[in-house]
Amino acid sequence: MNSTPLPPEMPDVTDTGTIIGTIKPQQPHEPTPILVPPEDNNAAGGDENDNAMEVNAVIDEEDALQTIEKLRSDDLPSRVEAARKLPTIAVALGPQRTRDELLPFLSDGVDDEDEVLEAIAVSLGNLVPYVGGKEHAASLLQPLELLLAVEESVVREKAATSAIAVSKFMADDEDYYVKEFVGMIGRLATKEWFTARISACGLIPVAFPKMTPELRTKHLEYFASLCRDDAPMVRRIASRNLGPLVETVVETMGPASLLAGEEGGVVSTTLLDLYESLAGGDQPDSVRLHTTQNCVSFGKAMTQIKEKASSVSSDLQTIFFGIDALVKRILPLIVATIDDRSWRVRWTAASKFALVVQAFSTLDGTMDALVPAYEKLLQDPEAEVRTAATFNLSEVARTGALVSADAASNQDARVPVAQRLVKRVVSLTEDDSENVRAALAMVATDLAPMLGRDMTIAHLLPPMLLLLRDSTSEVRLNIISSLSMLNEVIGAELLTQSLLPAVLDLAEDGKWRIRLAVIERIPLLA
Repeated sequence: MNSTPLPPEMPDVTDTGTIIGTIKPQQPHEPTPILVPPEDNNAAGGDENDNAMEVNAVIDEEDALQTIEKLRSDDLPSRVEAARKLPTIAVALGPQRTRDELLPFLSDGVDDEDEVLEAIAVSLGNLVPYVGGKEHAASLLQPLELLLAVEESVVREKAATSAIAVSKFMADDEDYYVKEFVGMIGRLATKEWFTARISACGLIPVAFPKMTPELRTKHLEYFASLCRDDAPMVRRIASRNLGPLVETVVETMGPASLLAGEEGGVVSTTLLDLYESLAGGDQPDSVRLHTTQNCVSFGKAMTQIKEKASSVSSDLQTIFFGIDALVKRILPLIVATIDDRSWRVRWTAASKFALVVQAFSTLDGTMDALVPAYEKLLQDPEAEVRTAATFNLSEVARTGALVSADAASNQDARVPVAQRLVKRVVSLTEDDSENVRAALAMVATDLAPMLGRDMTIAHLLPPMLLLLRDSTSEVRLNIISSLSMLNEVIGAELLTQSLLPAVLDLAEDGKWRIRLAVIERIPLLA
């Protein structure tokens, strides 16, 4: 820090809880507004230009003073407004005083109202240019570290976003990044108060690529400890961030993350063990809710390793064997969520099942386990779960994988997923829940291009006719709105012959939206 004595108009600040002294505009060597000179470049014009600059400086100074006063005000809205204008104060103070006075003042005010802290957390992420650039970016981490440990989750999330933004300015200097940003994460991960540990869960995956091998091992141990934390709130956030960590580890380390070795095997040992632990039945529902999304991340990671394997000199057979071993451990966990005691966990699995299928579709032997599990979701006791699963019907069917024709058939009879799932459409048209039938009416016609003309006529048209005559107006509206997909596959003539009587009946429907939808689709049927 500069040891030059402070000038008289800038007194020493011993109490960091206040900002005192006269606000001075930026020094002459810093950028100032460029004003366009008048056409007559005479002395009078120069005086006007100088006057304009002086007026602007006075206005900026007064605005900064008013903002500081609002920041110390007892009025909550005024403090929130001032917190959103921290760059205004920083411009007036200059980089040195911003670091020496403003940031300590903010650090001392972390007991303020949550609305103020949230605004401060957002503003700190934009202050790097005002504290002296990336060389001094670490000075912003001190107040952010305090905000990352407050009780209000919204404040912590905003502070984490700002901390990540600040860290990007430090990324060019790895030693600087590791000392300041990674060091802060380590402190958060080991603090006594659980809110700080919650913040560490989300920051470890962000910093992992820049860490040295030793620090990677150390922070993976921190993360494992967070996954086993006594506080369920910490385990919940750790479970939410396990998937991003898996993807980051694989992206950073490649196939080595799967292979056992000095630095390898992280995915197949540490991370998979954590996944199994967090998916266990003894965990709270809030922790198990993330089982499905974590499964998606593992699927993406293994697919990525498989794609990269051909470009490395490692033993391909060993890599593929490791992937198969992981699949055999992961699939039972995702299938187990289908029978979870909590309907919210089952609903999460149903709503994200299309992502699961997409992540695992290229891995051998996975679809024979996943498709039966999906069919079970379509028959779940809870209507909300069946509705979420039905919305994913066309996306699950879109995979090009082959599966057994039905649960009772032998493995020799293999058909596309769409051909197996279309058999479930008839039972869904008879579902007790109108929400399930409405969801089916939105997506069922998407199966037509996958089935082809003959199978669409044989298996899809009959249930579509039932949906057109459904007692619920939303179901009828949804099916009318999706007739164009059927038209592209079976042709307008057959579509008219099959569905025209039902459509004509709907032209006299009691709901005006139904009649409007029929009118809009007359050109399709003409």
